[in-house]
Amino acid sequence: MKEHKKAQYLFSVLPLAVALALLTGASPQAWAQQDASLGPVDVGIIVTSTQAEAADLLRRLSAGWDFSVLAKENSIDPTSIDGGYMGKVSPSQLRADLRNALAGHATGQLSGIITVPSGFAILKILPVAPPTQDLNSKRIRAMIATGEIRFGANTGGLGEADTAFSQFPKPEGWARDLHQSCNLRNQSFDAGMKHMQDILSNVNSGNSDGYSADTVLRTHLFIGQFNAYAGKMEEAIKEFKIAYQLAQTAPGQSPKTESASVSGGMGGISQAAGLTQAPRIEEMIGAAYLHWAEMENGVYRNSGDQDLFPPINLKASYGKKTESKLAIQYFTHHLAQFPEDIEVRWLLNYAYSTLGEYPDGVPKEYLIPISDFQSKEDIGRFVDVAPAAGLNVMREAGGLAVDDFENNGLLDIFVSSMEVCDPIKYFHNNGDGTFTDRSVQAGLADQLGALNIMQVDYNNDGCMDLFIPRGGWEYAQKRSLLRNNCDGTFTDVTEASGLGDNVAQTNSAVWADIDNDGYLDLFIANENSPSQLFHNRGDGTFEDISHAAGIDQTAFSKGVTAADYDQDGFVDFYVSNLYGAHYLYHNNGNLTFTDVARQAGVQAPLVGFSTWFFDYDNDGWPDLFVTSYPVSVTESIKTYLDLPHNAETLKLYRNKHDGTFEDVTQKVGLDKVFMPMGANFGDINNDGFLDIYLGMGNPSYSALLPHALLLNEEGKSFVDITASSGTGELHKGHSISFADLDRSGNEAIIAEVGGAVPGDAHTLRVFKNPGNSNDWINVHLVGVKSNRSGVGAQVKVTVTDDGQTPRSIYRTVGETGSFGSNPMELHIGLGHNAHIAAIDVWWPATNTRQHFTGVDKNQYVEIKEFSKEVSKLDRPSFQLGAPGAASVKRPNNRPPVALSSSPYPFHGTSTGSEKNTR
Repeated sequence: MKEHKKAQYLFSVLPLAVALALLTGASPQAWAQQDASLGPVDVGIIVTSTQAEAADLLRRLSAGWDFSVLAKENSIDPTSIDGGYMGKVSPSQLRADLRNALAGHATGQLSGIITVPSGFAILKILPVAPPTQDLNSKRIRAMIATGEIRFGANTGGLGEADTAFSQFPKPEGWARDLHQSCNLRNQSFDAGMKHMQDILSNVNSGNSDGYSADTVLRTHLFIGQFNAYAGKMEEAIKEFKIAYQLAQTAPGQSPKTESASVSGGMGGISQAAGLTQAPRIEEMIGAAYLHWAEMENGVYRNSGDQDLFPPINLKASYGKKTESKLAIQYFTHHLAQFPEDIEVRWLLNYAYSTLGEYPDGVPKEYLIPISDFQSKEDIGRFVDVAPAAGLNVMREAGGLAVDDFENNGLLDIFVSSMEVCDPIKYFHNNGDGTFTDRSVQAGLADQLGALNIMQVDYNNDGCMDLFIPRGGWEYAQKRSLLRNNCDGTFTDVTEASGLGDNVAQTNSAVWADIDNDGYLDLFIANENSPSQLFHNRGDGTFEDISHAAGIDQTAFSKGVTAADYDQDGFVDFYVSNLYGAHYLYHNNGNLTFTDVARQAGVQAPLVGFSTWFFDYDNDGWPDLFVTSYPVSVTESIKTYLDLPHNAETLKLYRNKHDGTFEDVTQKVGLDKVFMPMGANFGDINNDGFLDIYLGMGNPSYSALLPHALLLNEEGKSFVDITASSGTGELHKGHSISFADLDRSGNEAIIAEVGGAVPGDAHTLRVFKNPGNSNDWINVHLVGVKSNRSGVGAQVKVTVTDDGQTPRSIYRTVGETGSFGSNPMELHIGLGHNAHIAAIDVWWPATNTRQHFTGVDKNQYVEIKEFSKEVSKLDRPSFQLGAPGAASVKRPNNRPPVALSSSPYPFHGTSTGSEKNTR
């Protein structure tokens, strides 16, 4: 066998590390070990179409020809425009084949010829990086780990429904009309289904001319996916089974060619069709049966402990078990052929748990031990009180905003759904542990569909407004700005404000005062179109300054967050991108920004999603958290099995106080691969350190992963307490909020749960905090010359715990996750037996600094800009889910603090001007 044929064969049937070992004579272990010692390096690549071309280039390179020149002239890779330069990368950022090719190589050495999906490649560790190079999306697509990541079979039909919608004729201006978008979506779905059924009718009637066997197989899969999309699982499985039989009986079918590293992704059957797809379809059938079992047993509508993993009661089981047993049959048959398929092993273990037979009933060779999921710490168990509180609303993937929208001291809840026909829901807090749906009364019946929402007081009238971006993942849609009329109703002012001039495909946005004029401006991170920055004129209208500001780069942006990371008094922006380096926009103080992400060291992970600034170690400087988003169940389960990853981990960057950041991901124990969409932070045990909750998933029904609650241990490390806390919801997690809903002094976790298709809708989760013995204070800021809600103002609380050395705790108003919104009020944990030595507030817009002493703990207070007084706020507590039952005890069984709405004396100072107050 010729060498290149041998290489192609080995790479097609073996894991890459093994194939490389056989080709080079090294052991697989050696290849796995060598790359671990390779630090960040400047990497160059040349890719050719044929091995002969690669061999000629390798000969010339070995003879001293310039790598960059040959790359520009000969490489077919997108990096050719930059002389083959891929960027300064760590091994974990490279595909496994490229990573292994560089293992053991020194600077200046060539890799030799390796086979890659696009042809034949030569790598080189460059001695000096080209002076002006940067990571860009073209290089990213060549670098990201795809070859060795198993994405699994996609079941759910989102890709098929989106395809039908994209091809359906639409009238001009349809994207600006939410009701028309809804109608077109329904019409396109019906038309797509009819078209596919017509194909089968022609085939069945003998008019099959022009329809190949592969077309018939695809058609059955398409109809199956459409039924799965709508939640009609019995009909979906019928079509999948026909396709399965066709794939098994087709000439040349060889199930064994379906390796465990087969590609996949966010799409549907376009990547799953062909004559070697029996194993993939087999997994789809198993996943469909498992989803049907969940629906039959009411898991999505009546969420309980069955949603959680690890299960609370190992013997608890579904009442209706037939579909779970059928899922197990298909998963087991699949694993008999592919025993190393981690995703199907995981689904098999979960299926046994629905029968009350996990872990004992799982075949030993496929068992994933429950010990792999156990928590090392236990702060108490959270309990879902959403049904009792009247919040178990069914939603698809959507947004969540929690705040006091009625200025009565109670936190209300907005929740959205990406289903284009679903209206926004507004839940009024009744103040007795329950909520009432007031969506229609609030004037929200025509506000349809949204994957994300966020609150803002854009006009400084003291009433919280609502901003709604739309179109994330799918297609451009109109956005909405809803003005709070301060009477329980909202008015759509999108067009009048100047924000409705264009439509875009948007997942995330953030509000911040970029020029310290006292009005909040709007940064919108669009997908596949330039980002936008709207400057608030202060009269209810906005000016688009995107290009002049220098932020209008185009990427598939998924998250944006704001903070003054260098403490120069001007807020900066960070944008995370899917398949691309991220942007860190430094505010130049003159309405312009400069992208300094490369210099600051915060461009990774290269497949990013949710992001935020927060001070995780309480050193007074905002740090940066970014989630990676590999849509692979296999890579996530590897985290629990302590197996090496081929995908990038989460990223935590510690602020070094000099304009740059240190990657401390591994140091703090966050070098994990999850699949987070919704994500946010809060202090669940009131120790003063901010914790993280991640909601997992992707559009496929097979993407069942426990959400993760990560406890911050004194800013030194994070530990997974999902199992002990009972927060391991298995279904699709989107927007997350942390909020003191019941005024207990403890933050609940509110999770918007639901998938991207109608058949995957789920109820809201409200995980009530079990409480603790630590102290706290809740601070509400009111701007005077600064923006009214105090966004960007920084609070420092100096505290002594148990008489120990004083420490400082830092919070900034408005810092929150990019997929989920926390209230503007600041809930600040103080630790055990705490004494507040001082509270300091800095208002960057006016450079006002306030210093207060003598403030009591365990209460709600308000601090107004320039004021020399702190006001206590009357916030009676109650039990969530217990209507009419006011709490008779303050949090932690403390006696009630005498509350008043009037200011009280304290020792305080305030500096700064009070001119131009509102």
